[in-house]
Formats: sequence, structure tokens, C-alpha cells
Amino acid sequence: MRLKPSLSTLGIIAFIAAAGALIGFQIANPVKRVLETIGGLILVYLIWNFSTLSALWLILIIYPFPFALSVGNSTFIFVVIVFIIYLLRVATHTATLRFDKRFNLPVIFMVMSYVVSFYNFRGSPEIIRFGLIHTVNLFAAILLFYLITNLVNDERKLQTAVKVSMITCALAILFTVLELLFPGRQLIPGWLYTEHKAQLVMKEIRMGGPFKDYELHAEFFAMNIPVILLLVVRARRLLTRTVFTLLLVAALVMLFTTITRGAFISLTIGMIYLAYIARRDLGFVRLVSIGGALVALVFIIDTLVTQYTVSGSLFGRMIATTFEKGVIPENRVDAWGGAIARGFEHPLIGHGPGWDFSKGIEAGIWPHNAYLFYFNITGLFGLSAFILLLVTLVRASLSGLRSSLVRSPFPEALMKVLHVSLVIFIIDQIKIDYLRNNIYLYFVWFSFGMIAATKNVIEGGVRNRTGNGPG
Repeated sequence: MRLKPSLSTLGIIAFIAAAGALIGFQIANPVKRVLETIGGLILVYLIWNFSTLSALWLILIIYPFPFALSVGNSTFIFVVIVFIIYLLRVATHTATLRFDKRFNLPVIFMVMSYVVSFYNFRGSPEIIRFGLIHTVNLFAAILLFYLITNLVNDERKLQTAVKVSMITCALAILFTVLELLFPGRQLIPGWLYTEHKAQLVMKEIRMGGPFKDYELHAEFFAMNIPVILLLVVRARRLLTRTVFTLLLVAALVMLFTTITRGAFISLTIGMIYLAYIARRDLGFVRLVSIGGALVALVFIIDTLVTQYTVSGSLFGRMIATTFEKGVIPENRVDAWGGAIARGFEHPLIGHGPGWDFSKGIEAGIWPHNAYLFYFNITGLFGLSAFILLLVTLVRASLSGLRSSLVRSPFPEALMKVLHVSLVIFIIDQIKIDYLRNNIYLYFVWFSFGMIAATKNVIEGGVRNRTGNGPG
């Protein structure tokens, strides 16, 4: 008896043949857009068939390593797709969506300030394109913030989020190590690469990491170090503590390879502040011992980085720094002065989110200050909204101030170091602007989301302990 293949079988055979032909063609003659499309379709399929929380973990791992798209980068697409799928699940009553009332007002004001600022939006097609790409990426970062506050809603998920962020930090360290070994090379053509001009003697190169920005790369490590330190002191197993200690030292080494003064100064202030608010955990003898060890460690790291890598001396650059009017670094005078003057051209709603980066510091336009950046693009309206958001975050993070790093429940101890990381960010943004980088801003809003989520978990735990929450 002869069997006739069904239409479904023929369809599967045709699909396999077409897929095989496409894969074979791409192996022989790879086309970047086709590969991106295939990767995107596979990712959407995985996101739809797995939980939204798993998709969130995936985003938190890969966001520093996007590939370029016409609308910005792949992280933007992934965040929007995950949020849309989450909304579909909310619509089918398989998930719930809540907006944190603490943060709704400043976030709404920030979104409104961007929309209103387009009234004064002028410039070349390149500037307009940058402004539109920056705007949609910022809005996607806000969606990431709300995904975190909705999905990271208990202590177990909070611990997982921190562990996932440590994987991301480790990958950023690995990328920076490759950058040190192969400066100015294409690691994966069209995707992972380092931006350094080739020269005969590669020395005193500032590592930009996956963000392609050495100052923001340094801030990334500075903000992660307090969290890694928490994991070190709370680790119960020797192997776990050793792994996190190595990660802590590696993050500090990578910070030094950026040769960035502001992040190191902000981290130093943050560590002194952490030592003060955690003095009851440490005790005087342990505090002096740890402090002395850290001082010795940073000098050793600076020496090793200077002598044995293509990077240079952070301390040497700090010593060579000159100031005007006693407190303003010389290379910030023109930038800040130009940004202040430009901001007062449209002080209420700003010039719009576009920016001419080609003129840089020389024209006194690029502010190198997040607060002046907001003042320029969204005026006093947007700057006030951003400051209101920071004040709200600080107030939320104060709930961990009196907690013990070792003895308190994990959410409360985590909030203590998140508070310190926020202080580091607020200080460092005086001399740098996170808004100029459409990859790094996702890390900033992830950090904001972690503070909001941790606050909600702490409040939920308090309600349950007092018997006022659900049984």
C-alpha cells in the first residue's frame, strides 16, 4: 500500500528546505539585516512561549550588547516587544499591571517634558534623528522600569535580579578585558567592537567597554561595586564569597582602566558614606583594617594597570587636573558655561531632545552634566521632573539606611547599598550625562526600578509581619 504525504507533511518539508537554503546562503554570503530578522523572530518566539519574567532576565543580561537598528538598537525593540506581550497577558487576565504611585507623577512629568520640548525642536536631519532615537529609547527604558516594578515582586525574585545583574557585570568585565587585549578590533564584525584608533604604540587608552563611553563605563562599575560588596559580606559559603570577591576586584580594576576621575571620586565618597552608615556592622578595628586594605589595593591596581596594560594611570591624571575658580575642572568650564547659556535661550521647555555631538566641548555645547543636559533639552520643566524623580528615589531608598548588611533581611540590606549606588550616581552626574548614551540609560533605569521594587518588597514584608497583609 502506497502512502501519500499529507499537506501538513509537505508543508513541513518545504519549510525545512527553505530554512536550510536560507541558512546555507547566509553562511556563504551573510547579510546583516537577514541575520537580525532571524534572530528577532527566534527571540519573539521564545519570549511568547516562556514567562515574561524569564524574558526580563534575558533583557537584563544582553542589554549592554545590542546591535544597531534604524530606530536605535535591539534593546529598544526587545523591551517594547516584552512589554507588549506583558500587556496582552494582562488583557487575558493571566498577569496584573500596577503603577507605583510614588513614581507615577515624576515619570509622567518627564514624559510630558519630552513631548512639549518638541515645540522648539530644530536642527539638521542628523540632530533630529538623534533626538527621536534618544526619545524612544528613554521611553523604552521607562517601560523597563515598570516591568521591573511589576515582575520583581518578592524576595526570591529580588535575589534573582541581583544575581542576573552580576552576570551582566561579569560580561561587561569580560568585554573590557578583551578590549584591553585587542584595542580597536572587531570582536564580532558588525556587532561587538572597540572604538580606538589604531596607532603604532597603543598606550594610555581609556576603556569604553560595551557602552563605548569610558566615563559611563566607569560609573557602571562604581554603582555596581556596593552591590557586589553586599554579596561578599552576606555569602555563607567560602567558594561563593571568593567568587564575589574576585568580581569585586575585577570591577575595581576595570574602573581604573577607564582612567576616569569623576567615577572614582564618586565611588570614594560613596564608600566613605557606606562605611559611616554601616559602622555598627563593621566596628572600629574592622573599619580601619578594611579601609587600609582598600587604599593599598587601589594603589596596587593603579600600578599594575599602568605598567602592564594599554591603559594609563588614573592617579596620574588626577594629579595633573587643574581647576578654575577653585572647584571647576578646567575641561568643564567651557562645556558648563556654554550649556548654561544655551539653556537660557529656551529656559522653560528646552530645545528638544536633539543634540549636535560633532561640536563637542570645543563649541561649549555638550554639557558633561546630566542636570544641564535636561535643562537644555527639556528646560526647567524636565529638569524639575528629573530632580523630583531623584528625590523620590532617595526617600524610597532611605528605608534601608538603618538596616544591617549582614543581619537584616535581604531586601532591607540591598536597599542600603542601592541607596549608596544612587548617591554615587547623583554625584557623578554632575560631571557626566547618562542621556548621551542610548545603551547606558537602560542600566540607569534598571537601577531606578530596583529601588522601587525593593521598596515594594520591604513594604510587603512589613505588612505580612504585622498581620495587615493578605494571609
